[in-house]
Order: sequence, then C-alpha cells, then structure tokens
Amino acid sequence: MVHKRRVLFHRTWTKPNGGTSGGQMKVRDAFEHFRHSPHFEPFVYFPKETVWHPNPGNVWWPYKDQALPEWDIRPSDVLFLAGTDWLVMPLSEREHPPVPVMNIVHPRHTRPEDSRHAFLHHPAIRIAKSSAGMQILQEYGVNGPLFLIPDAIDLDLLPAPNPHPDLDILIAGLKNEALALSLYQSLKRRLPHIRIEVQVRPHLPTRSDFLQLLNRTRIAVFLPLPAEKGAEGFYLPALEAMALKKLVVCPYAVGNADFCLPGVTCLQPDYNEASLLEAIEEAFAMPEDAQSSMIRNGWEVSRRHGLEQERQAYLSLLNQTDELWQQPALFHA
Repeated sequence: MVHKRRVLFHRTWTKPNGGTSGGQMKVRDAFEHFRHSPHFEPFVYFPKETVWHPNPGNVWWPYKDQALPEWDIRPSDVLFLAGTDWLVMPLSEREHPPVPVMNIVHPRHTRPEDSRHAFLHHPAIRIAKSSAGMQILQEYGVNGPLFLIPDAIDLDLLPAPNPHPDLDILIAGLKNEALALSLYQSLKRRLPHIRIEVQVRPHLPTRSDFLQLLNRTRIAVFLPLPAEKGAEGFYLPALEAMALKKLVVCPYAVGNADFCLPGVTCLQPDYNEASLLEAIEEAFAMPEDAQSSMIRNGWEVSRRHGLEQERQAYLSLLNQTDELWQQPALFHA
C-alpha cells in the first residue's frame, strides 16, 4: 500500500448557511481534485466553533463525519489555505510555516482594510484566479511565487440550456441588492411588458437552485462585487450563464476580465444604473444574429473552464510544492 502525504484543509463558519458560498465551493473542489493524486491525500479540519446546520447547500456537510479531530501539522504535510484559514496557526507559524503552504489569494486582499491583507506577507505558494487579479497581486508584491489557476465549472452538473425561457431578464443582485432592486423598478417602468425577476436575499438553498433559476431567463444581468469593495477574484455566475447559452450583461469586475469580453461574449456597461439600463435595453433589442454570435462565443469560452483542466493544474502545482518551498529567494522577510 502506497503511503500518501496529507494535504490539510481548514474550514469554518459561524452562520448556518456559511458553507454555501462560491468560495467554499471552490475550496471543496480543490479538496476533491487532490483525491485524484497518487501521492497526496486531502484531509479537512472543522474547529469547534463551526456552526452546522443541515442546509442542502452546505458543500462541506458530507465531510462532517470524516473530518480530522484536531489540527496537528506533521512534518510531511502540505497546507491548503484560503480566506482566514491562516488564523488556525499561531502568528509564529504563519510567519515561518513549518511545511509548504498553498494559498488562494484575490486582488481585494491587497487592500489594507481587508481582513486577509496581513496574510499576503506570510510565505506561501499563491494561487490567483484571473490574469487581471494576478497582475494586481504581482504589482502589490506577495510573499512567495504566484500561479494562475482560473476557476472551473462542473459542466456535467449544469442543466441542459433551456430553449424556451419563461423570463426575459434575470438580475442576479446578491452582491449589490440596492442597485438590483432599483434596476428592477426602473425596467418595470421602462419596459412594462417584459418578464423580469431579481435575485436578492434570502439565498437560494443550493447552487443547483440558482442554476435552474438562471436557466429560466433569456438575458442574464449580473451585479458583481463593486470596485469599492475590492472587486471579484473570479466571478463564476457569469461564466455559468455563458455555459447555459444566455445573453450576458456584466460590468467589469477584475476577476471576470478573461471571459467577460465586451462585445464578444457579453455586454459590459459601466457599473452604474444608467449604463446598466442602457445595456439591458440594447440586449433586449439586439438583432437575432448578433445575439446568437455573442451567445456562441460565450459558450465556447465556458467550455475551456471545465473541472478537468482545473484538476490537472492543481495536481501539477501540488507536485511542485517541495521544489518551490526549497527556493528561499522566493520568500522575503
């Protein structure tokens, strides 16, 4: 029997729906990718303050009974950290990790007011999710080598694109609810006969519920995290909409720059109500051949973001961790 090295994951949340976010989902995907390694095996630890609730959208619920009983780093381990996972270690270990650390980082972490800002100064092998985000992180200067592994979607789990949508417009507004509701009211006044729905809180129970809602619409309007809040590390929903063959309207959000290509895969207005309304009306009136071209381009881009590509990138980087960790010039004080 081959003895596999451990890759330690740490996950926690203090709200009942804390395991439902896109960030949690993508860390879970990395966990599953590492299960395909012939040399490493992933393990997860949930600290006692974690709030468990049988929410069908909690992507970590199936791992609850398999979790490690304590956080105990062995000399042969590799750590996989994201968000505030660094806090599981004392400051001395964060500053001088006893084993290699892989760490997902986003451009908003470079903002001094971000709670994860200080972690960029700790040694780690960094993973950026978009080329624009990677450039911001490189210009800021992070402690350790930086690699680009774009987020992926499980194409096999998507519903078949709906050829007969019952909505004209869906506004996905969880990250900017005030603007989403204002857009909704403005569109109802300006285009009174359209079929429109807005998604705000409460969150839908599962990702599948969101995808089913998204599949009901012809035009998908997205309100990502605004620039003043640090923008997005990637932005999965717009890519999912392209995979479902929707006409996408989405402002620039840093992390979406590699697939939200203005005039090619989507309409990309400025991030304000007037520009968004103009773009939505443009989408609604767009000639069928122009719509088809944009939808086809988006669908083709989405096919390059499958889980297998992501898995191979993660496994390749995991296999390099020892070599990278032995290059002290890559790490500054």
